[in-house]
Amino acid sequence: METNSSDFKLGNEVLLGTKLDELKNKNVALVTNQTGILPDGTHIIDALVSKGINVVKIFTPEHGIRGDENYSNKDEKTGIPIVSIYGANVKPTAGDLSDVDIIIYDIQDVGARFYTYTSTLYYVLESAIENNKQLIVCDRPVIINPKYVDGFMLEDGFESFVGKIQTPICYGMTCGELAEYLKDDINFKSDVLEVVMMKNYTRSTDYESLKLKWVKPSPNMFFPSTAVVYPGTCFIEGTNVSEGRGTEKPFEYIGAPWCNGNKLAAELNSYGLQGVMFESISFTPLEKISSYPPKFFGKKCTGVYINVTDKNKFEAVKTGVAVLISLRKLFPQFEFRKDNYIDKLAGTDKLRQNITNGVDYNTIIKSWREDLEQFNNLRSQYLIYK
Repeated sequence: METNSSDFKLGNEVLLGTKLDELKNKNVALVTNQTGILPDGTHIIDALVSKGINVVKIFTPEHGIRGDENYSNKDEKTGIPIVSIYGANVKPTAGDLSDVDIIIYDIQDVGARFYTYTSTLYYVLESAIENNKQLIVCDRPVIINPKYVDGFMLEDGFESFVGKIQTPICYGMTCGELAEYLKDDINFKSDVLEVVMMKNYTRSTDYESLKLKWVKPSPNMFFPSTAVVYPGTCFIEGTNVSEGRGTEKPFEYIGAPWCNGNKLAAELNSYGLQGVMFESISFTPLEKISSYPPKFFGKKCTGVYINVTDKNKFEAVKTGVAVLISLRKLFPQFEFRKDNYIDKLAGTDKLRQNITNGVDYNTIIKSWREDLEQFNNLRSQYLIYK
């Protein structure tokens, strides 16, 4: 289903159209980055300042205010102070908020638990509750299928900045819906949160039908198609295989110098996974565009292009499991990283242990089914859009 893009409004558009009077004579802090734009490309910072709103501070997540790893302490255009909440300090302190009345959150995420903007949302919400500050979340569409919920739940003991929120890997919520869910997880009695809903958005709305200006949510999130495969191929970060960083299609290309793309493609296509075809590919990582250096820089790799043919049928997490099983089966050189980073991404050590022990695909994906049913029952209480 397509939503008429002329009728659709982002949460930040609704905010500017209906809530400016509430913001007047208030000290406002923004939590945003390069994705916090209106459909015409105007940044929420500039839009609020131009309307006479007193923006006193900007909090920025991983990758900085413009998504280019520049963690400066002042916005060049407006001169507004910037506070990074990535790295040593992951959430606004009481001191940071001492001169703030209202916090506005406007960031586009990609719908995966290990994308660090979900952790940032959690910590901002927690800080707002602790310091009794109003938090307004400007809602944004889900890039991947909004109905897709999949993967292991985060287990106790596996928390990290790439695994903070108590959800499956794909949780199937907008950032506004997720904020409502997290608010009750942190403190269900709190009333500091307000979600500014999008207009004319449903769970059947295809992100690309909205024709929004694409701004990379992070340096290697090149296209909407990158976000679609990312919840599965991000697992490759926990291995000695390239996840395609340094190429024209990060996370859509995977491979290694010792990989055989034809064998891998044939093996993966034999699974009969819906909505995807695996194509043999050669690539050479040549470009370093973030703080994560590409694996096998300057070396020719062979592997597969994960070509999603129907994103409403495609199941990224299950695909990622199939990829890991196939790599281990076909190539003796395949290894998980020695630091077991895969456990942080999966939110459990079960995935690594099962693959290492040769457990089959169906057994692995069935292992999270019961937890997923419980989560879906809970999730249904927080869905704003039908």
